[in-house]
Amino acid sequence: MYSIFLVDDEEIELEMMRDIIRWEEMGIYVAGTAINGKDAMEKIQVIQPDIVLTDVQMPIMNGIELAKQVTEQFDWMKIVFLTGHDEFTYVKSALNVGAVGYLLKPLDLDEIANVMIRVKEKCEEVRLKNTSIQVTKSNILKELIYEKNKDRKENLIESFHRLERRSEPTQYTMVLVSIDDHVEEREIFIEDALNQLRSFTGEFCKERQILWNDVSLREGEMAILMDAAEEGIDRKFWTEMAQEIQQTLPFTITLAVSEQYEPLEHIHVLYDHTKKVLGELFYCGYGKVIFATDIQVNFDSDQMPPFPENKLFEAVQQLEEEQVVPILQEYFIRLVRLRIRKKYIYDWALDLIERFHEQIRNQNTETSPAGTRANLYHSIYDCSTIYEIEEAVVQILKHTIDSMKDRFTDKNQKLVHQVSSIIQQTYHEQITITSLSSQVYLSPNYLRSIFKEKTGVTIHDYLTRIRLEKAKEMLSDPSLKVQDIAQKVGYESTSYFISLFLKSQGVTPNEYRKNL
Repeated sequence: MYSIFLVDDEEIELEMMRDIIRWEEMGIYVAGTAINGKDAMEKIQVIQPDIVLTDVQMPIMNGIELAKQVTEQFDWMKIVFLTGHDEFTYVKSALNVGAVGYLLKPLDLDEIANVMIRVKEKCEEVRLKNTSIQVTKSNILKELIYEKNKDRKENLIESFHRLERRSEPTQYTMVLVSIDDHVEEREIFIEDALNQLRSFTGEFCKERQILWNDVSLREGEMAILMDAAEEGIDRKFWTEMAQEIQQTLPFTITLAVSEQYEPLEHIHVLYDHTKKVLGELFYCGYGKVIFATDIQVNFDSDQMPPFPENKLFEAVQQLEEEQVVPILQEYFIRLVRLRIRKKYIYDWALDLIERFHEQIRNQNTETSPAGTRANLYHSIYDCSTIYEIEEAVVQILKHTIDSMKDRFTDKNQKLVHQVSSIIQQTYHEQITITSLSSQVYLSPNYLRSIFKEKTGVTIHDYLTRIRLEKAKEMLSDPSLKVQDIAQKVGYESTSYFISLFLKSQGVTPNEYRKNL
């Protein structure tokens, strides 16, 4: 759709043109209006419409003078005059200033439609030409970035300046825009995302009257090259661009701003510098605007700081997930601060997981940590940022802890059943927590813990309940004395047995027997 700007000193006619004519049906939208040439020129400089439809006779600045100024500044903009029959001769001479047509008052809707068809054809020619020029400049810049031959570079630079209609050399600055890797999760092809990005940044710069050149580089990466002399190219500009992209387009991007200026012949230097700035994405994360002067001192170290591996292993063994995450978070913060080289971080993360799984396997052959080496390798090396590596390591350890919990849950249930069976079979013997734990190869404290967790009662209470149930069965036999029953269920002290029975049943053993 093309934009049109309407100019007429008769406000009623101006409103009628704006509201009654069905511009949208012609593939045109009204971008703005003005009541004289001077007012129009100020607005046109900001809006930059495709078409200007202007009356000829107006106060302050007439349509002819407006057309001259528009043509001088925007030679691609199409002018259409609006005039009466008595001004026709005047308009014919005025067509020399670059207008592509005229409309006679009073306006005829069919005539407007026919004229606009021709005007849109001219606009399309301009658009195709500009697109062709932009594509050519983009290809030249791409070649310049990688070209080594001096003569070839000079020819390319000359061609570029000719297309820009520039005779004097200038300094340029560069920004790399990278479509974040997880764009694949948004179900959009990278090439489609790049086209959307190119279109958006072009409109963004056009609205601010800033000249730009874009260059498609690697997949999902685009360079924006701008004249360093352009006003308004500051941090606020790039931050606003990034914010609007995040809010408008269906994906996120990372911007690397070089804040360095070089002549065109050194564009490769500019690109290498900006590429290094973009490399900070690994430490900064997705969706950021990275300014070169904000980058911390890059130690570029290959010396990994000491890691509390034993502390981490102990936390996992104890199934204390809430301790695992802080240990890793603290360490990764150190890695970011020291700017440890990416390669060493990847290698360390993979080695950590492999060593951890090896220790698990050595300690318990029943444990089978999830993931083959190939799976672990991809889970780590497919990460693009240090935060993704951290998350991958955390998730692997959490998965292992969950698996251990499931295994221990099943195993502990079996152990509790085993202990319960021992108690039921040997309740008449002298049973202690130590004797029970030695039979199931657990520490007394751990046995107490899992038994209470699985049954809801302590081992002592469970043993007492079993003994008293057996005692109640024996009390139905009148030949057995209370003293004998106490010994048969494992109590040497009859008085202690009676006190336990009274506390549990609310009556003494003899009273219980009388009520049978």
